[in-house]
Amino acid sequence: MTGCKIVFSGENSIEIQFEQKICIEVNRMVFEFAKLFEEAAVGISDAKIEEIVPTYCAVTVYFDCAENGDKGRKKILEAARWILDRVLSDGEKKTENSGRIVKIPVCYDDEEFAPDLKDVALNAGLSQTEVVRIHSATDYLIYMLGFLPGFAYLGGLDPRLETPRLKTPRTKIQAGSVAIGGSQTGLYPVDSPGGWRIIGRTPLKVFSQFRNPAFLYSAGDRIRFVPVTRREFDEFDELDWLEKNGYLENKMSSPKKTARFVCGGGAKIIDGGLLTTVQDFGRKGFQKYGIGESGAMDKKSLALANALVKNDLNTACLETTLCGPELEFSSDCVFAITGAELNASLDGKTVAMNTAVRASAGSVLKCGFAVKGLRSYIAFSGGILVPPVFGSASTNVKSGMGGYGGKLVKGGQLAFGESLYDLKNSEFNSSSLNIENEKIEIKDDENSPLVLKVLPGAQYDFFDKKIIEKFTSTVYEVSSESDRMGIRFLGNSLDCGKTDIISDAIPFGAVQITSSGLPVVMAADRQTTGGYAKIATVLQRSMRELAQARPGKKVRFVFC
Repeated sequence: MTGCKIVFSGENSIEIQFEQKICIEVNRMVFEFAKLFEEAAVGISDAKIEEIVPTYCAVTVYFDCAENGDKGRKKILEAARWILDRVLSDGEKKTENSGRIVKIPVCYDDEEFAPDLKDVALNAGLSQTEVVRIHSATDYLIYMLGFLPGFAYLGGLDPRLETPRLKTPRTKIQAGSVAIGGSQTGLYPVDSPGGWRIIGRTPLKVFSQFRNPAFLYSAGDRIRFVPVTRREFDEFDELDWLEKNGYLENKMSSPKKTARFVCGGGAKIIDGGLLTTVQDFGRKGFQKYGIGESGAMDKKSLALANALVKNDLNTACLETTLCGPELEFSSDCVFAITGAELNASLDGKTVAMNTAVRASAGSVLKCGFAVKGLRSYIAFSGGILVPPVFGSASTNVKSGMGGYGGKLVKGGQLAFGESLYDLKNSEFNSSSLNIENEKIEIKDDENSPLVLKVLPGAQYDFFDKKIIEKFTSTVYEVSSESDRMGIRFLGNSLDCGKTDIISDAIPFGAVQITSSGLPVVMAADRQTTGGYAKIATVLQRSMRELAQARPGKKVRFVFC
């Protein structure tokens, strides 16, 4: 097969790129590679494989080789080359698809559920009944999961049903909606904006973070849409469906044991601040299901805050953005603030940054606005107690996953775990670790652009030399439209035309070039896959600096 190659898509990831086309043969090779690499991963001693993400025609391998550096990367690259050669040599062999057929009930005959069915029928020159018959007559291959938790990219739509997307996307599409967009069909596993034409809805929750199994299908399976009436929709019994379709075997759907916590105190939220969320290092191992990592934008500052209050470095903390919260402690507590310099006070007295501070029950912490930087981290001894979701306490506001389901709001409560400090002892010596060499330097010099060091991205070869030179010579400005999903920039367009690619995985720090010709640095709450070419990937150290850059900050990109 021509056009196959292996590229480093970031410091801690490689992408194996097969022939860039959407077809069953290529996709089978993708999954064969993913399977073989997962089996081989146990033998790679110099690096920890965190996740393998198959997409349409590429596989991304995420790894951690912090202790072994280049040696670990070399081992991973050698394993990838050996497995790729093996897959390509076997590529012409005909193999049967081993995935399941998952039957999804869909109500097509209710205007509330199928507002665009008339338009699809009109565009195809068919009756609505014929559209339903054609749409439900095919078993659709799941090429990949991405974009949203459990969102399936399906192949196999009959060309007669191809329909242009809406000119103006809806701000909210109901979870369970079945839709057509261009030459694709699919269903929305969660509420989401979207521009696809809605032709039906399933009563089945194809994804639920509160259920085991959370997902009813995987990439490589096939979906068959089964028409049901409105009455059957209303009377649908999900538990019965799960049992009949084998999801209750071996007690697969029995509830997980509830995490047991020992509460050591807490605080009342008087004011939540501008955007304050619970974060840790993020969730690993679920991007292949469309679930993003989330986690702290500046992980080093979060780790330092935890170290100051004697927590494990990955303990749940608060991440603030520009303006922090106001909290009233309901018990004695030890806390520390790192990252962006907050104008914080405890009972009217200034709170030192990067220092463990003791608060008494009834004390009020006012964080105020950041005088320098953008994101601060507040750690409490014992950590914040929230049930982990897919192994992490991190909050993804847009999906309502993790933490308290969103940003902190007035009137809420925080619960803390048991402190390692002796809070009953009247004597308390604040501790300050020797962290001057570990802190992220927050650069507020308006006349000096922040230099972001980058590696070539997964689609570096997509761009010609002149575009790359323009990318590195342009001084950009951080846009006010930036958020935890992506950091956007203002500046001169690269004028490189269309940058669409076949969707693949998106590493943390990947620099996408959108159709506007401007870069977007993909951040903690990024979608797991995307369809814009990635010219570069920002190094982790530079990402921590960028996490502290306010709108208006000038930056430039420099290849290492």
